[in-house]
Amino acid sequence: MPKTVKKKDLVSPKLKILIATHNQSKLKRYKKLLGFIDSIDLVSLNDLDIAEKVEEVFDTNRENAIHKARIYGKLSGLPTISIDEALITNFLPDNEQPGVYVRRFLDGKSELSDEVLIDTWQKIFKLYPQADKQFIFNFAIAYYNPQNGIEHTDYVKQVSYQASYLSKNRRAGYPMSSFLSPKKDGKPYVEFDQLEADKIETANFSNFIKSFQKWLQ
Repeated sequence: MPKTVKKKDLVSPKLKILIATHNQSKLKRYKKLLGFIDSIDLVSLNDLDIAEKVEEVFDTNRENAIHKARIYGKLSGLPTISIDEALITNFLPDNEQPGVYVRRFLDGKSELSDEVLIDTWQKIFKLYPQADKQFIFNFAIAYYNPQNGIEHTDYVKQVSYQASYLSKNRRAGYPMSSFLSPKKDGKPYVEFDQLEADKIETANFSNFIKSFQKWLQ
């Protein structure tokens, strides 16, 4: 008698894709953005017990992103996505713009903790009191497949504004959400309920989502 083929036996295993970060909040973010794709399983460096920290030594976020994607892709053997951001504002002088040093823009270039970063920006706001402060984020998103060496980079631009107040709430890994807003003088990102926050994220990253789907093919 022929063996009965069960439905679950016909289902292909999910493709593991590495999000090259140790930050579980960032992993959660991209799982929400891409969670509708049933064929993939997103994992972080922590999930793979990869403790190595690749230094961001380049002057552009694109170079940093692809550099990290290549190294972590080779370490893991998995298709890898690496995201690196750059930040400019409409109120800081050119020589004081964070650029690729979003968390390391103070003298010494040491990485700032969430609370120190929040405190630092509050001090900067007092030095530059003008209204309508804008924060223009440019996310370089690099894709790398160590199996065939194919790589690609996309960009996502996001404009945020100084919120009307500093929230007491904190979102681990995203300290600036406590004082930035998607609207001028609006409430901080961290104050939005989950449904509102998901809509904003999906709208901001719509081009990335389309590009990612093409990359999968």
